Amino acid sequence: METFDSHWLALRRRVDHRSRSEDLVRSLSNWWTSHAAARVVDLGSGTGSNLQYLAPRLSGRQDWTLIDHDPQLLREAKAPAGQIKLDCLVGNLADVGLSAIHNADVVTASALLDLVSAEWLETVANACADARCAVLFSLTYDGTIEWTSRDIDPADSVVLAAVNEHQHRDKGLGSALGPGASRFAEELLRHLGFQTWTAYSPWQLGPEDSELVYELVSGWQAAATQQEPDQKDEIWCWAGRRRAMIASGSFELRVGHIDLLGLPPY
Repeated sequence: METFDSHWLALRRRVDHRSRSEDLVRSLSNWWTSHAAARVVDLGSGTGSNLQYLAPRLSGRQDWTLIDHDPQLLREAKAPAGQIKLDCLVGNLADVGLSAIHNADVVTASALLDLVSAEWLETVANACADARCAVLFSLTYDGTIEWTSRDIDPADSVVLAAVNEHQHRDKGLGSALGPGASRFAEELLRHLGFQTWTAYSPWQLGPEDSELVYELVSGWQAAATQQEPDQKDEIWCWAGRRRAMIASGSFELRVGHIDLLGLPPY
């Protein structure tokens, strides 16, 4: 599975939390209370950002199982205040992650679906249907990278196309779904009888997020170059112009994401 370092996860945590759909979380919270739910399985947990955001918005006793292949990241996960029991499991999402779902009331994941394969997601959806659990898949990248009109660069479209194609490469669970993952997941859940709702949850980034945007540009530069090596010079020049713009402190950037809530028909 693709690995992310704790510095990157720390950079994005604040932006992730402010971008997520509160409406979908309120709907999940209402379902949680009415069904006396208590058990949450979080897939691809990293350092526990999803736990930190969602647990305070759910009521009562909570048993959280965090699953990630990186033990160093999981060691940084801490439960927020409240009646929260935390269990961290190190393992591949293709086996440990799937086996944990059958005991869940809610299955969650954040910034994960665009990195997984259709086959894996189908297996997860079926496991959730068998467990009759709710699902909340947040911050799935939707293929949108938009700088404000005054900041458009002639190479933006070249980089975007290369990055989005790179998203389909194998990230550890087969050929990744990439920007179409949220739509694919919603169709799967509906086919299995779930009621579904989606909400747009874009990152709205500005000068206060300069360090994060700098890392984004570097990541896009690397991915685009790997995908289109013949266009390396154009891509690297683009990255240089974007870094200069970030340093100037005058920019706005929107990176598209989608949140998806699925409630079982029971």
